[in-house]
Amino acid sequence: MLRRPTLTDDGRAVTLDLHGARIAEAEHLARRAAQEASGAGRSTLRIVHGASTTDWDGGNRTVKTALLDLLDSGALDAWVASEHLTEGAMLLGLSASGAPDRRRLTIGDL
Repeated sequence: MLRRPTLTDDGRAVTLDLHGARIAEAEHLARRAAQEASGAGRSTLRIVHGASTTDWDGGNRTVKTALLDLLDSGALDAWVASEHLTEGAMLLGLSASGAPDRRRLTIGDL
């Protein structure tokens, strides 16, 4: 069975696991997760991308490098205040743009 992206929300932090996502889908989900989590008053967003590798000579782009490009380009700056990068995930400190929302976010919100 193929894996699909998942999202969990404990009311303070959101985790988006992108295993099974293609690059374009991962970029879209990361943007929307940052926007929705920030708007719902969450403090952090953890994005699990896996420890993907890239053939730098061949230029094969991966979900990991696409997400790093999003951060570098400033595409997430409206919602992200800080970042901590690890081998298989990134932890993003969010700028809460809304009052805390008690409703839990789901992958369907993205």
